[in-house]
Amino acid sequence: MTAAHTPQRTPWLVPYATRTAPAYRMVCFPHAGGSASYYPWLREAVPDEGELYCLQYPGRQERRGEPPIEEFPRMVAAITHALTSVFGAQEPLVLYGHSLGSVLAFETARALEQRHRTVLGLIVSGRRAPCVRPRHPVADARDDESVLAAMRRLGGVEPAVLDDPDVRELILPALRADFRLADTYAPERGASVRAPLTVLNGNADPQVSAAEAAAWHRHTTGGCAIHTVEGGHFFFHADRAAVLAHFTDTLRKLSAGTRDGKPPHTG
Repeated sequence: MTAAHTPQRTPWLVPYATRTAPAYRMVCFPHAGGSASYYPWLREAVPDEGELYCLQYPGRQERRGEPPIEEFPRMVAAITHALTSVFGAQEPLVLYGHSLGSVLAFETARALEQRHRTVLGLIVSGRRAPCVRPRHPVADARDDESVLAAMRRLGGVEPAVLDDPDVRELILPALRADFRLADTYAPERGASVRAPLTVLNGNADPQVSAAEAAAWHRHTTGGCAIHTVEGGHFFFHADRAAVLAHFTDTLRKLSAGTRDGKPPHTG
């Protein structure tokens, strides 16, 4: 299966690796407070037959003038609309999400499958499975200091950035919105995807235990591979080479399924 359609331009998608006739397109879903500019390193993981795009949520960087989306169902609907408008109906997609992006990617995969779109694979990291109740809130979205403390604890933003009052004022609206967005996520009981699922989990992540990561296997009928890697919540800063190797191996296995017509297996 070959994706030959040239995507239309949209503010939702930042292209990081494009090909003439890609076998699939990988779409990255950033974490809370994150943006497309956080993930260009993933280019190194995508084999020559694949493309890489990263979502740019409203309210940040070049979309700073747009109001952030604070309701989970509305965000999923907007992302799904963007992807179905830009990519052809038969073009295989691989979705990757980190932290908040994991559940956004999961619910978008469900929405795409319900529309008979091809989700070749789903990769998630830094997030407990939807069926696992949170042990405690990550932050109180109504309290800026709580939001900033959470970002310092998780390590997603350089401390110097959070200490700069001017920069804080620029990033806080999107951070508040993303934590409110997370608060409005109400997973459907028994929700699952048909796509094969790959889970990456940092062995020192204070937010996600090994058991909470392993519970993702309940959310797919297509097989689930779980990998524990060195590092905390943002483990890809700890051993980038090992993380890239996991991505490349997973993408090659998924891509092989598009060539031989067999269901991909990532285990």
